Amino acid sequence: MTTRRRFSPIEKAQIVMETLLPKANVAEIRRTHGVRSSQVYERKRAALAGRHRALTGSASPDAALRAENVRLKKLVVESALVINRLQETLGGNSAGRNDGGSS
Repeated sequence: MTTRRRFSPIEKAQIVMETLLPKANVAEIRRTHGVRSSQVYERKRAALAGRHRALTGSASPDAALRAENVRLKKLVVESALVINRLQETLGGNSAGRNDGGSS
């Protein structure tokens, strides 16, 4: 009984890159890496689809969430700055200032 080999993302990318070379021979590539030709074609299709999504701007849900997280963090920082400025303008203590313990 043989065990299945797991390819790292770098190894998968290497296989795909080899298929994109001029005069690439899929039969030779699959023999070199010990994979089925269907795996080579599937990985190439998936890689090209991912590249298409990246170029057309349709990002993954994770990327959209990260972008939204960055946007919200900026809003929080901007809000904190506005609050501090208003407190200074109105004569109150802004966060981080110590009035010596008097109340």
